[in-house]
Amino acid sequence: MKRHGAALIVLASVAFLNLGLGSRADDWHEPSPESCKTELGFVFDWCESRAHWPCGILDEEDRAACQAGCVMYLCPAQITCTELDPMWCGTPCEDRSGATFWRNMHIASERCDHLFDDVNGDGVWDSHDFWPWQDCREAVMKERCPAIRTRREELEQKAREGASPGGVNTAQ
Repeated sequence: MKRHGAALIVLASVAFLNLGLGSRADDWHEPSPESCKTELGFVFDWCESRAHWPCGILDEEDRAACQAGCVMYLCPAQITCTELDPMWCGTPCEDRSGATFWRNMHIASERCDHLFDDVNGDGVWDSHDFWPWQDCREAVMKERCPAIRTRREELEQKAREGASPGGVNTAQ
């Protein structure tokens, strides 16, 4: 919690200074580049909203980093890396507690949504096959962050560890 304390103070301050008169986070329009310059608090609220990004449905531990990643994605010119809170820029790209992980996740999801949405354009959600979207998303994540481990890599690692008693490799 200490780790995200500075971020929460910054987020609250920005929201207060930029919105003061009320939130438009439930509006259905995505923040524009102009919003990033004039209504940064709206962008923070929009990113936290359950209606727009997954941040609103995540547990508290991931929510602040997800929101930061969303803001980083939508308003890259407004993000200045400082040492005040490593969540914004000082966390490795494979670490879920950092904004970079979530920015990359949003980019990957956006690039792959055509595989998990209304694929043929008939207005009916064609989400019966989750795996092509998941594989696409993992490939984009791996492209953006080579250090991240894909589901397949984790399964292979578990198989190697499980191949010998106690998970210790006895072959030499």
